Amino acid sequence: MSDLHKSFLKRIKKKELEFGLTSLSEDSNDQPESIDQNIPEVNVSADEGNILARFKSFKETYFTESEVYQDKERNLSFQTYYRAPSSDNTTVIFCAHGAGSSSMTFATLAKQITQEESFGIFTYDFRGHGASSPSTEYSLPSLVEDARFVITTFLKLHPGNTLYLLGHSLGGAVLSKLVNVSQPESVHGLILLDIVEETAVKSLTVMPQFIERLPKRFPSLVHAIDWHMKFLLHNKESAELSVPDLLHLDKLTWKADLSLTTPYWDTWFDGLSDNFINFSGPKLLLLSAHETLDKKLMIGQMQGKYQLVVFNNNQNSGHFIHEDLPNQTSICVSDFIKRSTNPQKFLKQEGVVPKWGGKIHQ
Repeated sequence: MSDLHKSFLKRIKKKELEFGLTSLSEDSNDQPESIDQNIPEVNVSADEGNILARFKSFKETYFTESEVYQDKERNLSFQTYYRAPSSDNTTVIFCAHGAGSSSMTFATLAKQITQEESFGIFTYDFRGHGASSPSTEYSLPSLVEDARFVITTFLKLHPGNTLYLLGHSLGGAVLSKLVNVSQPESVHGLILLDIVEETAVKSLTVMPQFIERLPKRFPSLVHAIDWHMKFLLHNKESAELSVPDLLHLDKLTWKADLSLTTPYWDTWFDGLSDNFINFSGPKLLLLSAHETLDKKLMIGQMQGKYQLVVFNNNQNSGHFIHEDLPNQTSICVSDFIKRSTNPQKFLKQEGVVPKWGGKIHQ
């Protein structure tokens, strides 16, 4: 184990102790439950008003800017959220969520990162998700054009910032394709959360059953949070910030209709590995478990073309690793950005001295 790896694990364990978490383990016997409609009754007498108050307060006060970007040529609008970098830092983490999700999936991760670092955070709702325009067209080229428009608009409003793109699941495929088609000069790094091309393509075969068995509505917000904690999430703090944004709160029905995305699934992940590997800047792939890397990713990893971090532990983390383990994910992302920006300074701060005595190439 390298000195840098030891330093990373030491920081992780320190954070776990601070937050009362158990240590990371390489063993996990937990098996995910299948999704069905037989959701046990929950205590709906809990104070949902407090949950909604915390959710609304976070959106309104944490993100210093909440704007709608209007694409008049395509008659689309995108809800965006932004927290500017502190001090003289110009680094902004540009986040893109996955299918069926929303900007608030990054709430706890954004909170953790900005508590520890001076980076800025920007995120937006995909078409048909969150508070953005409804849509029936979800092809990868359209989603990529959406991301390009949002990035271009953001840079016009906030010139001089350096962007590190961070995408979860489908968001990772969108951002990888974007930088492969036309990389904005301000983009300096690419981070993918829990997305591997072969695994993603295989997962689409069970998506019809998943969508069919989703609850059509929930009797209460508490019930909706409980359902997500049972089947998709493992961090209640994050669930209370992300789940309300997925629903029409007056009806407690889904905002995003995943059935409308079905005709476009075959476009979503095609060429993802190539797009990721071919990005010329520093790259980080963060996975929730020991998934099988496809051949291209395996060769790229052996050639040192990107950094790979895998979480496989007994804390019940899953596909939404940034929600389940925001503290560990924050450390990985922050360290990656600092090491990519100034590797000499980063290693010096970690107390790691290169044994070859030379300088470090970025």
